[in-house]
Amino acid sequence: MPHRKILWIGGPPGAGKTTVARLLARRHGLRWYNADAHTWEHRDRAIAAGRPEAIRWEALSREERWSAPEAELLAMSLHHERGRMILDDLHALPATPLIIAEGTPITPSVPTMPCPHHSSPRATTSDQPRRPDWHERARASRLDLAGLACPQ
Repeated sequence: MPHRKILWIGGPPGAGKTTVARLLARRHGLRWYNADAHTWEHRDRAIAAGRPEAIRWEALSREERWSAPEAELLAMSLHHERGRMILDDLHALPATPLIIAEGTPITPSVPTMPCPHHSSPRATTSDQPRRPDWHERARASRLDLAGLACPQ
């Protein structure tokens, strides 16, 4: 795998991942990867690969989807399986500029799949959305992105 530069931002819905990623991408000329924009493409790939969770979801009626137990819905969401698909997407992108990847399926395990040296300057792990305070925003605006590489 070629030398990759990826900045990872993960966390719960509403935490500000997309906003922060979009602002950093614009300000620093980064390539922005929004995992949420690839949800249905990932589901199609999972169905084509024969993933039972994706196939089961497609077989459910709208009413069954609404009434399914939460644990079953989580399994069918492919939340964890999407990590490998996200990595495949990222590895298909040009190595430069630095990539900023963000989304709810980006958990702490995703960046370490290919390389344990990735950096994550902003990762929200609580169940409650967390808004950055003034000091965090100021620090983020002066973020040195040059050192966020993963040597292979």
